[in-house]
Amino acid sequence: MLTGLRGTRWIEPKSTAVSHSPANKLPSGTTTSIYKSLTSQCVVAALQLFGLGILFTFLPLLATQVVGVSATKVGILFTIGWLVVVVLSIPMGMLADRVGKKTFMILGLLVSAVAMAGMAFVESFSWLIAFVIIRSMGMAMFNPAALGLLSDSVPLRRQSTFMGVYGGVCENTGIVAGSALGGFIWSMWGPQATFLAGTIAGGLGAAICFGFVREKPEKRLAR
Repeated sequence: MLTGLRGTRWIEPKSTAVSHSPANKLPSGTTTSIYKSLTSQCVVAALQLFGLGILFTFLPLLATQVVGVSATKVGILFTIGWLVVVVLSIPMGMLADRVGKKTFMILGLLVSAVAMAGMAFVESFSWLIAFVIIRSMGMAMFNPAALGLLSDSVPLRRQSTFMGVYGGVCENTGIVAGSALGGFIWSMWGPQATFLAGTIAGGLGAAICFGFVREKPEKRLAR
């Protein structure tokens, strides 16, 4: 074997150079457009997740202190809500691909806003379940569409970076703001005002999405 190796001619692999020509660089106008798109989508996501921050933090208080249910039923509420998200996320994502991601983002924001308004005035556990289901439907409509549109809007080689910014900064900022400001609003003006703040955030997010978020029509699937 050693004799055979000595007689083998070794061929040096050709190094593949990465081209850094100007053709591989994004035009300045394209870069500006990408950052504008990311900024608008970031704000919309933060406003949607603002409501989620309120929901996570204050739904247990609303259920136990206002509606008067047990801790067990609070657990049931969250279980039902997340099961709805699990079941609907894939079909809602498929519909967003066909109908339009921006459209489904707006619908998700509006549905979520309506659900938060309903929770503000709820008086029974049955209605609380109904509005939690509606809020989860809004999440299932918004989340796949928002991630898909973000993926369409940024260069392929930078998708992980932008996804990190979107999830780590935009979404988490909304959740933290909802939890922090929600506590202040609850203390000052009570539970109704707290959940109505989530409604206002969702409505504002829908308006910003309608006016500033752009979708590439060629990215939609044919019917």
